Amino acid sequence: MEAVLQQAQLCSVSASFRSAFRLANVNSRLCSRGFGAVRCAGKRGGTVSTKRPANATGGFGAKAPVKTSFDAGVLLKRSEQIYTKLIAEHASEGDVREFIICVRQKSEKNSKPVLDDWLPVAELALVSEFDASAVLPQALPILCREVAECAAKGAVALRAISRSCLEYAYEPAEAFYDHVMSGSQMQLSSVECPYGVLGLPKGAPASEVRTAYRSLAAQNHPDKHSGENATAAEQEFKRVTSAYDQIKRAGLAAGGVPTYESLGGTGRNGLSEPISITSKTMSAAIPEGVQVAVRQLDPEITSRFLTRIYARSGGATFV
Repeated sequence: MEAVLQQAQLCSVSASFRSAFRLANVNSRLCSRGFGAVRCAGKRGGTVSTKRPANATGGFGAKAPVKTSFDAGVLLKRSEQIYTKLIAEHASEGDVREFIICVRQKSEKNSKPVLDDWLPVAELALVSEFDASAVLPQALPILCREVAECAAKGAVALRAISRSCLEYAYEPAEAFYDHVMSGSQMQLSSVECPYGVLGLPKGAPASEVRTAYRSLAAQNHPDKHSGENATAAEQEFKRVTSAYDQIKRAGLAAGGVPTYESLGGTGRNGLSEPISITSKTMSAAIPEGVQVAVRQLDPEITSRFLTRIYARSGGATFV
């Protein structure tokens, strides 16, 4: 009987030794695979734990790449601080150039874009010896998160449009303010729709607008009327002429194609070609020797252009 008890004790000691050996062996392998130090239990108890890196995945295979997230609001706030600094440090020396940044939605088959015309949403400050036509096509895709956030702040509905579905354009701020925003360039009637005055649906093509205007102007020209009818005809002539001028100032739609580019007349120039973004251009670095930043354009200006786009389309709404 005593021999049996001794044999049982030996088996128990052997099992405990094997268990401890296996635990030490496992801990050794974990350390060798980069999972961090192993904290062993003390004499008073506790647990054995392994500290894994935050980006480690299960198993011992290759670790998944860490995805970097961006807060567009934070990026825009930082960019606006840099913008203010660039203006403060370089404006007096004339080294800073300012541009207006516009966005619009890319055309897709079988669907009409929500934002089918250029919408000015941001201002850009550039300090560089290089020509803007060489620098900005590289810089805008890198700043697309900030510019898209400017658009979203101008119209919340635009948050539904992915950055990959937007294209960008830029033009000198001086030309924009001197020609596009001067005078009554963006005024729209709050009482009558100018297209309705001409008997046309909103956003009618340029050819139909011109034809309707010429016909109504000819019918109501003061030289063709006399007596009591002359006064009424003159008032109607002024009414249709005013409507035609409003449509021209807002941009005639040639064959249904938006014409933001036509605003400002011949004195305005410098609007760039559309710039699209890719994952590669977004992840690039700002060229060496270039300082650039954006800030949100005055929301009132963006709102006026949204009103014009809405008047053209007669359907899209922005909130």
